[in-house]
Amino acid sequence: MKNSYFELPDPIEMIDRWLNPWRHRSDIQLREGHMTVIWTERAERKLREQSAPLVVEMQLYFSCVVKKRVLFNLQPRDENVASVEVNDKLHVVFRTVQANSCDPVEFASSYPIAMEYETQGARQMRPSLLQIDHRSGQWQGEFTV
Repeated sequence: MKNSYFELPDPIEMIDRWLNPWRHRSDIQLREGHMTVIWTERAERKLREQSAPLVVEMQLYFSCVVKKRVLFNLQPRDENVASVEVNDKLHVVFRTVQANSCDPVEFASSYPIAMEYETQGARQMRPSLLQIDHRSGQWQGEFTV
């Protein structure tokens, strides 16, 4: 019974969460709203190793489907987009973007962006929580809108 209410949790995942809880937290203002950023001790150690701040870009990506994406960069992907500083090692950006086309193959391979939405409705969309981890040599993130 996968993904059911009665499914037993994965014991390895439970041990990992116990050893690496969401220990670090910061509350910031993003798009005139409140957002909480939490990250694990594992992510904190990796952030301390970096000389430049990590830029976490959250995208609400409108194409054939709506997709939430979290991208990790050492430079902002678009110099015109201002990032918000969480601390000296971590900055965040949130963008609502429209796809270049609705081609499933192109969408799956390159996520082409035609434009960023600047409408009143798009400006009112904002994330409330961003979770960051660094596992198996890769940055991982999720956000809620």
